[in-house]
Amino acid sequence: MSVRCQPHGEQDLSGSVIMDVVAHEIGALYAAERGRLSRFVRRLLGNGTGSEDLVQQVFLRLLTNGGPEHGRATLMAAARNLTLNHLRDIRRRGETALSDEAFARLVDVAPSPETVTLYRSELRQLLEAVAALPPRRRTIFVLSRFEGLSHAEIGARLDIAPRTVVNQLVAALATLDRALGPT
Repeated sequence: MSVRCQPHGEQDLSGSVIMDVVAHEIGALYAAERGRLSRFVRRLLGNGTGSEDLVQQVFLRLLTNGGPEHGRATLMAAARNLTLNHLRDIRRRGETALSDEAFARLVDVAPSPETVTLYRSELRQLLEAVAALPPRRRTIFVLSRFEGLSHAEIGARLDIAPRTVVNQLVAALATLDRALGPT
């Protein structure tokens, strides 16, 4: 149902109006047929990787070739042809299609040697700075940050007021901040 011809004596529709009408028709066809075409392409591919891209290519070709005048059978044939061409190209190049999950399993998540060296250096600096704290302040800091005790638990263990624990932690953090500098 594309607007291509004009009745005698009427003004010619501009190319942009025709393209708007065709684009609207293709948009409606896309909304109606995308799911069915996607399932069809997924079956041909054997997995879901790339099926949406191929369906979009079908509709892009439909738009660039003038519109949806031949209907759903043409869509299925175009989807089948594009999918078979895609599979042939993969076979010819020797590519292996991987799902996102399979690709994620291949990626090495271990830190690089440079990162390991950097982390070790930062850890060494932190431990040296903690070791340089006054003994009572160091004990409070270690109990709080490394062992996860609350201020009340530290106060009970060291027989000091929880407010003293807070004051000592603030002082320890300020000293460590100065010793380690900006990050």
